Amino acid sequence: MAHFPYRLFHAKFDILLDRVPTIGKILSFVFGAFEYLILEVFRFLDDKLNINTIKIVNRYVFKSRWGGKIIPLNLNIDLETKFLPSQEILALLSRSKVTGISNCYCRETQRKHSDMPNCDHPINTCIHIGFGKSLREIPYKSENLVKVSKREIKQLLEECDRRGLVHQLIYFPNPMFYYVVCNCCPCCCVVMSKFIKNGSPQMIKSDFIAVTDFNICKNCGTCEQRCNFDARKLKNRKLYFNADFCFGCGVCVSTCPEKAIILRKKSKF
Repeated sequence: MAHFPYRLFHAKFDILLDRVPTIGKILSFVFGAFEYLILEVFRFLDDKLNINTIKIVNRYVFKSRWGGKIIPLNLNIDLETKFLPSQEILALLSRSKVTGISNCYCRETQRKHSDMPNCDHPINTCIHIGFGKSLREIPYKSENLVKVSKREIKQLLEECDRRGLVHQLIYFPNPMFYYVVCNCCPCCCVVMSKFIKNGSPQMIKSDFIAVTDFNICKNCGTCEQRCNFDARKLKNRKLYFNADFCFGCGVCVSTCPEKAIILRKKSKF
């Protein structure tokens, strides 16, 4: 159960959400419906007041209840690894009521208000969930699932993975409840870029870690270029890996020319 033990009221609220998940799903749905407007207000205040609105609001209003949880694509996971449907993006989406794919607010807004785009990644990359979903339901209630076509979604996710975009569940009111799946770049994504710069809003690591077989690694540095979290550094032509910085997104796996990297499930969470 996700909870915040350092604030008694919030810990009790998470207990309530765990016991009555419908409340969390409704809150997630409502927040998702107004997210565009909320982010536009934040952007306006940032421009006019020259402040980091999200950091302030997340600290004093949201209190880390809004952010992203990283979920990798199964193509990057070790074939011998057993994982729950809630731990891999395609399996998770097959158990969610996907309503469609829409434009990424972050990349669209950046290009709308700038003469030069930060990147050449596509805009139509956000996968929307029809009603707020609880991760607690995903691994266990697999009967009576709503069937959804995964072909277009699978193609989108594989293309995003090829580009090095990070798959995130954007959650509210706690990490158990999500309303959209985003494919994020550090140069545009509000959640990811703000987290990398100042740690707010909150981003949660996946249940996996990228393991390198240094016996076949050629220290080419390709994975260093793909890593958004500084977990991989090439120093004096030798690769160094900081496991504490690894978020288990898997984007380093698919482009390793020696196939020396794989995602493996963490032994403890």
